[in-house]
Amino acid sequence: MLRRLYGCFRGDRPTEHSAPVEPPHAIDDALLEPAMTAIRQGRSDDAIVLLEALLEAHPGCAKAHLLAGTCRHEQKQIEDARDHYLLAATLEPAWWAPHFHLGVLDCDSGRHAESTTPFLRALELGAPQPRVHDALGAAYLNIGSVAEAMEQFRKALAVAPDFAQAHSNLGLVLLGHLERYDEGTRHIERAVALAPADPAVLCNWVMALHHWGRWDEALVLADALLARDPTLVEARINRALALLGKGDFSGAWDDYEARKLLPGNAYATGPTCPEWQGQPLDGHSIFVYPEQGLGDEIMFASCLPQLVASGARCTVECHPKLEKLFRRSFREVEVVAADPSRRWPQRPQRVWDFKVSIGSLPRFLRRTRAEFPEHSGYLRADPARVAHWKAKLSELPGRLKVGVSWRGGLASTRRGLRSIPLELWLPVMTLPGIEFVSLQYSDPECEIEALRRSGRRGPQHWSAAIDDYDETAALIGALDLVISVQTAVVHLAGALGKEVWALIPTVPEWRYGGEGTSMAWYPDARLFRQSERGVWTDVLEKVRGDLQESARRRAQVT
Repeated sequence: MLRRLYGCFRGDRPTEHSAPVEPPHAIDDALLEPAMTAIRQGRSDDAIVLLEALLEAHPGCAKAHLLAGTCRHEQKQIEDARDHYLLAATLEPAWWAPHFHLGVLDCDSGRHAESTTPFLRALELGAPQPRVHDALGAAYLNIGSVAEAMEQFRKALAVAPDFAQAHSNLGLVLLGHLERYDEGTRHIERAVALAPADPAVLCNWVMALHHWGRWDEALVLADALLARDPTLVEARINRALALLGKGDFSGAWDDYEARKLLPGNAYATGPTCPEWQGQPLDGHSIFVYPEQGLGDEIMFASCLPQLVASGARCTVECHPKLEKLFRRSFREVEVVAADPSRRWPQRPQRVWDFKVSIGSLPRFLRRTRAEFPEHSGYLRADPARVAHWKAKLSELPGRLKVGVSWRGGLASTRRGLRSIPLELWLPVMTLPGIEFVSLQYSDPECEIEALRRSGRRGPQHWSAAIDDYDETAALIGALDLVISVQTAVVHLAGALGKEVWALIPTVPEWRYGGEGTSMAWYPDARLFRQSERGVWTDVLEKVRGDLQESARRRAQVT
């Protein structure tokens, strides 16, 4: 699932004069001065001509090779830049600068794992430590080595306590990856104080403001950043998410397209056909490709019936867990399962008129709240399996059968803020006449067993119903109600037309909106909002009271 917050993560970028770069055996700088002047003036083409002429006469000049490499690097001539950097490193093996530049080149080329070797070598050769530690931390974070990244940023700050970029990057790691929100925010605030005009630092401050629910401030700052530099992807996506949270769909969806440019988000190039831009589809074929997580695929799939109704011949690729469910639900759509080893179906004879990511469909079909259709569910569980689970549930004594999910997300998607420890549910689960069934994925058995060992009541859990997503849909179809924290279970229940109560934190994912008790995507969803950050007792008390009333009404009917 696309994370709700995005920071701008930047390793230190070298410039020719940002740190000493003299090799041990440099030629007279007077020979280099014309090229260095051209570089200072931004005339990289002229600088390259001057440097190539100089290298004709002095082919062993390591500094000229380094400068030529930086010019080629700036012009995105990656392999030429690499050759110059390698020559500089070969000519002056004890010089740190070529290794540092090689590391930055690898990072810019997406070779983050490979970049760690030249960065470490630069440190061994005596490079200025703060900037290299910072760049190495960036490389580690980009390959998912969060602990190593944090260590490098702390090392940079140990040497240079006022290094704004390292404060900003460390804050991003703490806030965006480790759920250490207060500490992370303090580091980003410090970075803003040290570098109030740095766009990368300010992008991270937008992220922090967004995290704390200060959406209006985040929007003002994002607008200002994008007015100065429209290419700031992180500012654009955070602006989109804030607007979506406020229900401003028409203002958000165009910015939301920037998610495709975020580092670490892989979007396939797919078929060679053009991206759909909202033009009429009657009589045309379109390939809809998946993105993000299961919940997002389910939520955005609400747009598929409109594609079919427009006269399009539609092929939809989906997560393998959703294949059976989508095939049954969208009879007029060709459904293919994504293969983990490839991104697109191996159908060399097929040609589509258009392609579109499933998350881009609302850009054309959900521009306002009024364009979200009322529905009683657009996914269909297997009727035979629903009957099976109804029979299974009838063996339990309670009149009301309620599915529950209490834990969701990862540390990088605010798991701690989204989850409610199972023991806090006990006042709800001890209500008489109600049977609770676990819809929790990710090995909940230990938590349930711990409750039972202490003599307390835990939910019934059938792992077979959770391991197979189509079976999960059937179980949900057999239940009377679903209660869940922010997880894909909310989307699955809502898409099946099942009544679902979603328990959400003070600053929820954008899908749930910033206020109100209803959800645009699912008419049968009801939202229970946390009033105080990190405190769930009042939410669960409200759930208990409403659930008790539901059980009472059901008893009167039966």
